[in-house]
Amino acid sequence: MPNNRLNLELESLKELYLNKNLSTYKIGKLLNCSASTVTNRLIEFGVPIKSPAIARMKYKKFDFDGEDEQRAYMIGFRIGDLNVYRVSENSETIVVRCHTTQSEQVEVINSLFSKFGRVDDTIRPSGHYYTNCFLNNSFKFLLPKDKSAWAWIKEPKTRFAFIAGYTDAEGNFIINQGRARFKIDSYDKNVLDTISKWLNCVGISYKMRLIFKKGDKQKIYGKMGIYHGDLWRLNINHANDLKKFIFLISPFVRHSQRLYDMNLCSKNIEKRIKNGTVK
Repeated sequence: MPNNRLNLELESLKELYLNKNLSTYKIGKLLNCSASTVTNRLIEFGVPIKSPAIARMKYKKFDFDGEDEQRAYMIGFRIGDLNVYRVSENSETIVVRCHTTQSEQVEVINSLFSKFGRVDDTIRPSGHYYTNCFLNNSFKFLLPKDKSAWAWIKEPKTRFAFIAGYTDAEGNFIINQGRARFKIDSYDKNVLDTISKWLNCVGISYKMRLIFKKGDKQKIYGKMGIYHGDLWRLNINHANDLKKFIFLISPFVRHSQRLYDMNLCSKNIEKRIKNGTVK
């Protein structure tokens, strides 16, 4: 086999190895040299050699490069609605999964992750969506689901980005008895406790209460269901508090239905203020 050392130029190797994600074996076949020759030239050029796991990846993945607000939003949305795991302990791939009946939820997931890796969406005849995202290890911040996931969040904007993510997954803006309201129902009291503390910090009044205890039964869609944990509700009911909440959260909300309902609530508040029914 001829020695094509002089033909193995840096830009060509980077294009084949990094951009097209070809193996050193396939590059050697293309350039009529051995895989070890390709590897040696990569090392000489200072190009990092891929781990076996990365080398086997069929689709290219990109590092997370967002601001703290985007990271906080992703964590809030993940805690509310996503299953995140590694395939194995040494895997280079982070898998983000979601099962939902809401197309808006799928749109949010695609807007968050499609630029960083492959996103597979499947819709069943029943109207259920199954979405899988394949990301690299720069997204390991999505793995934990306990308090450690958001313990780093200190700045007000970052806090409300997190709340927006959690709201897009679990929250609702509604009109009830002619008045705009906001609510989140959740089994995760730790998250609601954190959100309530952050609301206190900016002077937003809220109510939080236990609405169902573990073991309680309720008929849902004609079937009797049992609550497998304590279900808590956080409400923002007062118009001025909700107006401030919407102002702080709106730059980060992505869910199209949340945005639509939030706009209805804002109009309701403004109308009531104009009519003098808000004190």
